[in-house]
Amino acid sequence: MADIESTSRAVIEALNARDFSALAGRVHEDVVLSGVGEGGDNGREALRDRLARHFEAFDESYGDMLVMSDASGDNAAIRVTARGRSAGGDSYSKEKILLLELEDGMITRFAVFSGS
Repeated sequence: MADIESTSRAVIEALNARDFSALAGRVHEDVVLSGVGEGGDNGREALRDRLARHFEAFDESYGDMLVMSDASGDNAAIRVTARGRSAGGDSYSKEKILLLELEDGMITRFAVFSGS
């Protein structure tokens, strides 16, 4: 069983540091990605590309992290407060949920859910 709490913290730290290579090192080569940009995608390269474009456009950072995991410890929902700037330049602060699914210690699914 993976230590989902430490994995979750490492993911948020990597996102806030814009260290997409470090994050890519924690994901399975065929990671499933959704909620970042339009539609879904697969793979480490797609993860790096989509995250880089997202953070360049919105300059988002995450705080107020709460990790919720299932009994197996292989799935987590991370509630964060996302602070950034919209495409029009207005500041925002809103709740987001990041879903991580792990298998053999590697992230196999990375999904982001956001309220309007």
